[in-house]
Amino acid sequence: MTNKILSLLSFFLILFCCDITIFAQKISATELPMHFRGQMPAVEVMVNGKGPFLFAIDTGAQGSLRIDSSLVEKLALKKSGEVRAGDGSGQNTRTLETVEVDSIKVGGFEFHKLTAPTRNYNTAPDVAHIDGVLGFGLFSGHLLTLDYPGKRVRIEKGALPGVNGKDVLALDDSRGIAVVDLMVGEQKIKAHIDSGNMMGGFMLPAAMVESARLISEPVVVGRARTVSNDIEIKQARLKDSIRLGSFEFPEPTVIYPSLSDANIGGRILSEFSLTFDQKNKRVKLKRTKAA
Repeated sequence: MTNKILSLLSFFLILFCCDITIFAQKISATELPMHFRGQMPAVEVMVNGKGPFLFAIDTGAQGSLRIDSSLVEKLALKKSGEVRAGDGSGQNTRTLETVEVDSIKVGGFEFHKLTAPTRNYNTAPDVAHIDGVLGFGLFSGHLLTLDYPGKRVRIEKGALPGVNGKDVLALDDSRGIAVVDLMVGEQKIKAHIDSGNMMGGFMLPAAMVESARLISEPVVVGRARTVSNDIEIKQARLKDSIRLGSFEFPEPTVIYPSLSDANIGGRILSEFSLTFDQKNKRVKLKRTKAA
């Protein structure tokens, strides 16, 4: 990690109600090329029948949709209200405008009547421009597969097999984001699977790192900018392994502090194909190396 601002979109926690209408559709699955914004997955979508536009997929984004302010202007989207936004720290909330979107088409699936907060999502100068963000809630009625090594995104109907604690894990989506259990040494902690964390690997609470057995002393590696905060980020290497289901990461390098739960970012997710089944509260992981 270099000494630069990290854009952690996942901490942008929106507390608002979003009404989605999914029209009856004949297709059962659709697959799209996975583009990347740093290590954040993205796909091309149609908005109100126009496009394509590049939207990031953020499993740490509550709600269904977020629209960049430049696209609001380009499509003359109608403003509908306001929402309050924060980053999980409980501090420095801010108010964002919302807009109405008639339809979003992702591959063969189309979603109608969405309300989306809007702001400038392109403040980091060294990553690709995006036109918006597809939130975790958009896929609540489908299986969503993010195949990082294969560079594919798949949306389909169906269900995952039962939880086995190895490669199919229990998924907690009660806060509208993807959360699983993570073992840090012998300690169990809730961890947010965060495709919106473009740069980080494992991000842990400060108290956990400061009480852990370390191979290397903590060093400051940069700063993290959230929607409402700017935080100094440190890095250290642990003696204990981290385990995600049956997948082990010996002597991992971690960054801290996380703002609430632990966080699993793009550097770790890049080794996996992940399938999320929000209806049955499961996530399946397959670990492969990128080509």
